Amino acid sequence: MKSFFRAFFSTLLVILILGLGLVAAYFHFFDEKDTEKLNVNGDGLQFLLLGVDSLDSKNADNARSDTIMIINVNPKDSSVNIMSIPRDTYTKISGYRNQKINHSYKYGGTELTLDTVNNLLGTNIKHYITIDYRFVESVVDDLGGITVDVLIDMKYEDPTANPPLHIDINKGTQTLNGNDAVGFLRFRKGYANADLGRVEAQQQFMSALFSKIKDPKIILSTPKLLKSYINYSENNMSAKELIKLAFSMKNMTSDNINTNTLPGYPKYKGGVSYYIMDENEADVMLVNAGFK
Repeated sequence: MKSFFRAFFSTLLVILILGLGLVAAYFHFFDEKDTEKLNVNGDGLQFLLLGVDSLDSKNADNARSDTIMIINVNPKDSSVNIMSIPRDTYTKISGYRNQKINHSYKYGGTELTLDTVNNLLGTNIKHYITIDYRFVESVVDDLGGITVDVLIDMKYEDPTANPPLHIDINKGTQTLNGNDAVGFLRFRKGYANADLGRVEAQQQFMSALFSKIKDPKIILSTPKLLKSYINYSENNMSAKELIKLAFSMKNMTSDNINTNTLPGYPKYKGGVSYYIMDENEADVMLVNAGFK
């Protein structure tokens, strides 16, 4: 998977706050006048988003978190601030020696990862959402597929991958189902301009997905999206909090999403390559992004 979740995060976030929040609102009979109960213009809502290199985030005993992000949603201006934490970040993990932050998921799942992130950054984030491959597949299927222009024939087999890779997508305009969408995003070989071609393909996919999510007809798919959220993610965000997100972010566009990476630098310790956080720069960035 590697950079897969890093490419997918912005559209995934839109799905969570628009699709899931709106269906939660529908099932709880909220309307515009009820938003006062939710204090949608009050303080922002922060959460940890993890992408797990596994088929099942709820039973991923030996998996490590491939993607670690903290997200701050500001309802006052419908903005989203996202900070990515490199998985090789050197940190203290409670009960274990100092090591790479993505090991915390293997040792203690989402709860230990959240604790580790808060201790590293000096934050007080309380909510989390952990997703895996099946969530992504399910969401694309729930939306009826995503139409993209496939620039090259994509043929690749790797039975040793986790999960095994079987990619067979023809060149041309294709409506990808969930399984093919994951294959499309994971495909690496054959691009004329190497990694840039893969990035461009992922960007095309995200643009198509974003357009579909913004379609008013998406409300018809929201019950399925909510089911995917329940079945294929590990989370502690209540329906009320999802509703708050949905109402506060109704006017959000991709321009409202601000992304940063935890500042730092690479360094070897004991023959192992780590990413060392720059504490001063990180503190300034966290304050500016509303995490402190």
